[in-house]
Amino acid sequence: MYQTAAKCDKLMTMKQRTTKELDAARKYEKRESAADFERPFFHFSPLIGWLNDPNGFSYYDGKYHLFYQYHPYSSFWGPMHWGHAVSDDMISWEYLPAVLAPDMDYDRLGCFSGSALTMDDGSHLLMYTGCSDKPEDPTGRSRWYQSQNIAVKPQGETEYVKYTGNPVITGEDLPDGTDPYEFRDPYLWRAEDGTYRALAANGVYDETKGTQLCLFKSDDGFDWRFETVLFEDKRKIGVMWECPNFFPLEGKHVLIASPMDMQAEEEEAVGSIRFPKGNNVCYILGDYTDGEFIPDADENGRFIYAPVDGGLDFYAPQVMETPDGRRVMIGWMQDPKSANHHDDSMRIFGQMTIPRELSLKDGILYQWPVAELEAYRKEKVHVSQTSLSDSWTQLTGIGGRSVDILAEITEADRAVGIRFAADAGHFIQLVFEPVKSTITIDRSASGLSEEMTAKRTIKVRNRGGALSLRILIDRWSAEIYVNDGEQAVSLTFYTDIKAQDIAFKAEGRAFIELIKYTISG
Repeated sequence: MYQTAAKCDKLMTMKQRTTKELDAARKYEKRESAADFERPFFHFSPLIGWLNDPNGFSYYDGKYHLFYQYHPYSSFWGPMHWGHAVSDDMISWEYLPAVLAPDMDYDRLGCFSGSALTMDDGSHLLMYTGCSDKPEDPTGRSRWYQSQNIAVKPQGETEYVKYTGNPVITGEDLPDGTDPYEFRDPYLWRAEDGTYRALAANGVYDETKGTQLCLFKSDDGFDWRFETVLFEDKRKIGVMWECPNFFPLEGKHVLIASPMDMQAEEEEAVGSIRFPKGNNVCYILGDYTDGEFIPDADENGRFIYAPVDGGLDFYAPQVMETPDGRRVMIGWMQDPKSANHHDDSMRIFGQMTIPRELSLKDGILYQWPVAELEAYRKEKVHVSQTSLSDSWTQLTGIGGRSVDILAEITEADRAVGIRFAADAGHFIQLVFEPVKSTITIDRSASGLSEEMTAKRTIKVRNRGGALSLRILIDRWSAEIYVNDGEQAVSLTFYTDIKAQDIAFKAEGRAFIELIKYTISG
């Protein structure tokens, strides 16, 4: 649908205009941008300063676009801007100038998370949450008022222009009983009839109802109206479901959200955790028709939910559709509760996961690094099936801090361990215990802050002593994909970059076969 002439006029009067706040951020990031040796090699990181949630992940005008929550002025959280980068392949990114700064009354305290899509006339539409201290919270608590706002880059222009009619969705548009001071993170898509949809999370004053995900509709992308409550968490899974995503995938609809302050949920396996206490990411499968989402339910009628990532650092992912029809997800590779426990001498902090292709199999959301990463593989090393000993052993050619490793463990009857980013005193350790059907990731010897969670054990599918792993190691992080992407485990660490060793051990019988690639440009 085309926007009206009146709305185009409002945009055109502001085209190419920037504010002093945005100009200052751009000058700072250009002057202070970090050197390549300070950042991960093939995971996205900010140009300078602090990064958190991915925003506006989209394909537009022949490029992949990634916007991101951004505080350029330090490596710690601060007033949120939107950084911007583009890519041909979702691996190598070109930094562009920041596009949003907190410079209007409705976003003076920060331009927070949102999404993007392409309009019929070729414009790129951004919707984001703006925070302000007006109006004041009537409950007496010191909280920010949250509203939804848009910025548009008209086709052929270079600047994203904030709409003069902002905010486009406010607390007045919410159903009775909902909380406009907990209302954020709009996720955009186009319906089959060409109209626009936005799904945003909001809290409910009545705490017995938990979080609602509210669906809004627009004919032109500018004028929005409330449609329905798409989903309501009456089970109190956390206190707020941040950063919702909602999309079709292989005959189902998938809802992905990031519940805050969850209580821990244990697995059946001894010592394993399904969800740790704190902030998590979960997915729900279901069916969607005419604005109604019916989640898949268990035998007791309760909706079924599962973790997206079982690691130590993963939050606020965003999903987009590629031109060839793949659903691809990228996430912030960090646990929010430990995000500020780093050295203040760091010039950049925060990185994204590798973009992951999503698929469904037997009701499970599978994840796998985008195929484009394989073009960066170099120096293949193949270690044929080898029996592991009961002492830590390095295998010829297997090491490094920028690697893609495929490992097949077979016939394991007791614990099998893998250490990486290792030297004489530091390492990250993964342990597979076939009897318990678990893997444990442990970074307690990595040199991390004592404030950060060091260890997590998750249940894996028992395959008779066999386990398939893909391990991406990128300087100060790792992503581990279990059994062809049936589960994913993400973590960051602070081991010295010179710690390059990778070693293996088995307490009993076990064999391993490896393929290792160095990742380089």
